[in-house]
Amino acid sequence: MSKTTWKIGELASQCGITVRTLHHYHQIGLLVPSEYTEAGHRLYTKSDLSKLQQILSLKQLGLSLEDIHDFIEDPSYNPMLVVQAQLEIINEQIKLKEKLRHELEQIQALLSLNNDISADQLLKILELIRMNENNYLTPELVEKLKAFHDNLTADQKSRLKMQLPLVNEAQIQALKKMILKRQDM
Repeated sequence: MSKTTWKIGELASQCGITVRTLHHYHQIGLLVPSEYTEAGHRLYTKSDLSKLQQILSLKQLGLSLEDIHDFIEDPSYNPMLVVQAQLEIINEQIKLKEKLRHELEQIQALLSLNNDISADQLLKILELIRMNENNYLTPELVEKLKAFHDNLTADQKSRLKMQLPLVNEAQIQALKKMILKRQDM
């Protein structure tokens, strides 16, 4: 029979977060356990697990805890959009990693045969390494994040903008070029 409730320590351990994090989520009203033991200990249900999954997903997408609370409490909130956004980001990351793996395998084959590696091959590898860094945004990913962003309220957009990681000047210029190209279409 499947488990129906989890104590705070069990949930924290199984989810890879701290008990302190769950205490904080409870304290700010973000994730209040549905049940309590007779001794007053927190018990989390499957519904609470689902909510925690949404919280951690939205956090991974860069939203603040305050925005996450607003999102989850909004009656028009659609958890499917969050899962979809996460999947799209992960799929883009997988594509980039597969490209890097392919190029590295080619370099490995050349090195094993003592063949020379061209400057073009090295530049391609360097570009893919940079693209595999956490802050790289492909044009496709920018579009998907834009769609997610369009569903935010004006207040949520302004708070999210303040929390976005700093991007370098090359990324800003690339995004500006992309935006200008789309405006010309």
